[in-house]
Amino acid sequence: RFGCALHYYEEGIRFLGIGKWINDIITDGRQLCLGLYEGAAAACCAIGKDAMTAYYANFIFQNVSPENSLPAWISLFSSLESSGKHMEIVEKGIKLICHFNINISRDPPNPAAIMESMAAAVASASHFKIDQIVEMYQNRSERKMQNIFKIYNAISVAAYSLSSPYLPLLTFDFVRYSLKNKFCTTETAVAFASFGLFNIYLIQDYAAGKYWANIVLDMLKKARARSAYVRAKWIVHGHIMIWFIPLKTTVKNLFRTYQLGMKIGDFNNSMYPLVLSSSYALFEGENLALLSQSFNGNLKMMMKYNIACAKFAVIDKDMIDTLRGEDTNPFSIFEGLYANDEDLINHAQEENNMNLLEYIYLRRFILSFWKGDYENAETCAKVALSFPSAKWPKLLSMYFSFFRGLIAFQRYRETQSEEQLRNGIESICKFEVWVNLSPANFENKLTLLNAEQQASLPNIKQAKVLYKASIESARDNGRVHEQGLAYEMMGKFLLSVSNESTQAMECLEKARTCYNQWGALGKAEILCR
Repeated sequence: RFGCALHYYEEGIRFLGIGKWINDIITDGRQLCLGLYEGAAAACCAIGKDAMTAYYANFIFQNVSPENSLPAWISLFSSLESSGKHMEIVEKGIKLICHFNINISRDPPNPAAIMESMAAAVASASHFKIDQIVEMYQNRSERKMQNIFKIYNAISVAAYSLSSPYLPLLTFDFVRYSLKNKFCTTETAVAFASFGLFNIYLIQDYAAGKYWANIVLDMLKKARARSAYVRAKWIVHGHIMIWFIPLKTTVKNLFRTYQLGMKIGDFNNSMYPLVLSSSYALFEGENLALLSQSFNGNLKMMMKYNIACAKFAVIDKDMIDTLRGEDTNPFSIFEGLYANDEDLINHAQEENNMNLLEYIYLRRFILSFWKGDYENAETCAKVALSFPSAKWPKLLSMYFSFFRGLIAFQRYRETQSEEQLRNGIESICKFEVWVNLSPANFENKLTLLNAEQQASLPNIKQAKVLYKASIESARDNGRVHEQGLAYEMMGKFLLSVSNESTQAMECLEKARTCYNQWGALGKAEILCR
């Protein structure tokens, strides 16, 4: 369809004369040229012709003002996003929006400036009730405003990949811009969703984060499904509601968002909820054999529509294969471009892709944890924590805190290091906050951390009670992998206790059974050794 459209746009351009621009206002020649080049750029973007997208878009920029060239910028940014050129989007985007009375300094903002901007956004929002904001929503709106927010959406995705300090600043300024102009459409929903996320990230105000997530969901009930719709839902379900609703429900919501995006033809944006739903299913404990099969199909689709997402998904697939005790070489999907995660690290460093770098090292940390290689896990943790994106709230943050706390108590019992004890207690403190948000997601993990703390005192009787409680909680919530983990932790602890070797071996055997049920045959084999 898009290829056919491109053919006709290019035929029109050839008819007028390639490289010529008609400025005859009387005969509408200018508008005809603009329409043909805009259409050609959009069609090239849709079928992945990045060089031609840039050619047609740049020709428009040479002949038309920023105010009248926004659709071409949208096509260009979408093309740059699919090829991972995030820095270019941010640099050009910041320069572009300054033409629309959104004056953001081109110098990277400092923390004080970010918090000042957030306070201003909070103050602006305080004048409106939730129903007033939702009532502002309109399916049809002034085209220019709508395009300005599409530009914001493009810049925000790029800034997120870079963990750029511009992202919160952009979000707060666009929230104020929207409320000041009483302009709310599907495009502004992305800014509101990001605003909710930053309430959690910057000031740990989970209630405010949920408040804005609910505003977005109410707005989207009135919306037509389009690209911003998919992106807003991806942020709400993938980054905010994970703290409040069972993870299984989040996985389903993200997969439905992916399906909707594919249905409306938003293939590029659809890959984001797909990669998150697959990753979250892994953490939720879905059978690894089934997950491995679904990842094979997902990776092929991501290579077709959004290679940036494929770079994340292949890291998950590699971890799944290792846990299963298999080597299917998932990196072969890149046809020699990236042979392993080291190649991806080099690529991410060249692109300054902080999110991908953190993701790789967090996966290395998690895999080292499951292998029982706590020393390497700690090394990977230090690297992962060095990236700016490590401070952003996400599901991986929760699992990082969980596994790091378990490692800390294990290492404390080996070394009596007070620093390790503090790290373990720090993890407990985080989960004591999170468990009140969603017991289904956090209860079994907090209980296991408490068991490890009691084992470190040592308070044998209380530790055994808590281990058993964690096992039951994991089982009741359908997390067989974390049930196996609790059995493993209990078994290892009891091996160090006099006259408990029989029960210890029973626990370790039950752990192995759980891991086999999960499909982690490689992990079960490690436990046998």
